Formats: sequence, structure tokens, C-alpha cells
Amino acid sequence: MSLRVDEISEADIFSLLGNRRRLLVVRYLSLFECGTRVSVRHVARVIRGAETGTPPSRVTTSEYESAYNGLIQNHLPRMANHELIVYDERSKEVVVTPKVNQYACLASATGVIRWFTQLSES
Repeated sequence: MSLRVDEISEADIFSLLGNRRRLLVVRYLSLFECGTRVSVRHVARVIRGAETGTPPSRVTTSEYESAYNGLIQNHLPRMANHELIVYDERSKEVVVTPKVNQYACLASATGVIRWFTQLSES
């Protein structure tokens, strides 16, 4: 049974997409097919690279650790509680679920709406 977009509450949308790091994770994981396993280390490097404008391969250890710790302590468990991902704390891997794509679409739509709103105010 798939979840329809209208079954996602506004509170969940704002709660999950209102944080820049979670938004980046949602957008990044939406690039993968459902069921794909991705290591948290990889996600942390990519996300920290996006935050700093640095290629993931050049992200320093301290930059990486900042993102990694935030992901495992806060963001990934929260995303798993809302079923965007399956988070395996033991193996430090996430599995992409269909909800990631739904939230990525919502994030894109809200970005377009924000852009039009700013454009009309100019």
C-alpha cells in the first residue's frame, strides 16, 4: 500500500523539510532507487560537501564528523521515525523508501512556490 501525498501532514512536512541538513539528505537520497542501501559515512561526506561548497572527496575530517554526528544523533532517526528511510544503527546504513521521493517532490514544489512568491513581490 503506498502513501498518498495528501496523507502527509503539514506538520510533518515542515518538521522534516524545515531543517536544511534534512532537506539536503532528502534531496540526495531521492537520487537513489527505492531499496538502495547507502552508508551514513557516504551521506555525511556528500551533505557536508554541499553545505560547504566542497567536493565530498575534499571534505576534511572535522567537517565530516560534524555532519556524521548530526546525522546519526538527530536527523536519520527522525527521518526513520517518519518512514522516509530505514536506518540501521548497527551497520550505519540507510535504506531509501518511496517516501523520500514524495518529500523530495514536496520540497521542489515549495521551492517553486517560494520562487514565484519572491518574483511577484519584486
